[in-house]
Amino acid sequence: MLDPHSLYEYSLSLKDSFEDRELQKRLELFQVFSKLYERHRDLLNEILALEQTGARIPGQLGIFNYIQGVVIDRQAFLMTNLLQGQSQILVQPQHIWLIGRDASQVSLPVRDKRLSRRHAAIQYRDDGFYVTDLDSTNGTFVNGERIRHPLFLQDGDRVRLGSMTFTFFACNTGQELPPVAPEVLSHLKQTQLPKTLPDQDSIIEPFSCAEEAEIPPFVFEETLRFIRHRSGHN
Repeated sequence: MLDPHSLYEYSLSLKDSFEDRELQKRLELFQVFSKLYERHRDLLNEILALEQTGARIPGQLGIFNYIQGVVIDRQAFLMTNLLQGQSQILVQPQHIWLIGRDASQVSLPVRDKRLSRRHAAIQYRDDGFYVTDLDSTNGTFVNGERIRHPLFLQDGDRVRLGSMTFTFFACNTGQELPPVAPEVLSHLKQTQLPKTLPDQDSIIEPFSCAEEAEIPPFVFEETLRFIRHRSGHN
């Protein structure tokens, strides 16, 4: 585990060798990283894990992992984008969904070498959805805490299995909305869709974590290199 004070001391050691104003700003950003790690180390660990596996940073299109438990007329099912990166509905007759590395043993196989072959289960019971660790090697964590027994999942819980993290959403209630006003229906009928829809990538331009936070690439790369070194990653 990283020591935030070591990260802070490392940033301070740069002060003697960097004198100009631009590099001083980089020093200050290193100090910000140390404070972030001390308060939100799970977030920075996730960034490191994604950087190690060559994945993109969370917040980019298609990388936000989720599982949503939905109950309609006592029929429970999951919606998730963990399979092939596309949102799908998964119905299981026993209301038990297994997650792990081995596709022959689980219904939600995830390619992650830190996952056990059969790592964890999400099960729907009368009062909601629960997650259970199946004696995995690296454990199952909910909101940063390792679970030892079946845990009731609440809306917005963050679940980590191996190097993979997803947000769980619970949907146990619904409501019927009023009809749309006639003038709105008329407007929608008159609105014509373009003959060809623009490519999604041309609408939303991907951004890097460094660009979003206005962190110079040098600082971001050097910080990740230091974190990897301190945590034993090669």
